[in-house]
Amino acid sequence: MKPKPPLEKDVQSAIIKYLRAKRLFFWKNNTVGIYKSSTGSYIPSGSVGSPDIFVLKDGLLYGLEVKRIGGKQSDAQINFGWSMNYHGGRYEVVFSIDDVIKLGL
Repeated sequence: MKPKPPLEKDVQSAIIKYLRAKRLFFWKNNTVGIYKSSTGSYIPSGSVGSPDIFVLKDGLLYGLEVKRIGGKQSDAQINFGWSMNYHGGRYEVVFSIDDVIKLGL
């Protein structure tokens, strides 16, 4: 019986630990959510399709969309990635720490 691939949250956690160990400037992007303001209204946060992790290295902004093996991007993620690349960033879908290392991070 083949072992199951790790869950996306576990891959993401491992990548974050790796980025910390490398002392890179990064942040986990809390994607779209809604929070309640002090006035009681609901305010959306984040951008639909934005990647899980942003890394800034040598003046280049990387957007890392973390997926488990076999995971697929949503249309919103594909569109965000296209736009980020078009505007000079580097959007990448990563499945492991090895993928992050191959990017030179």
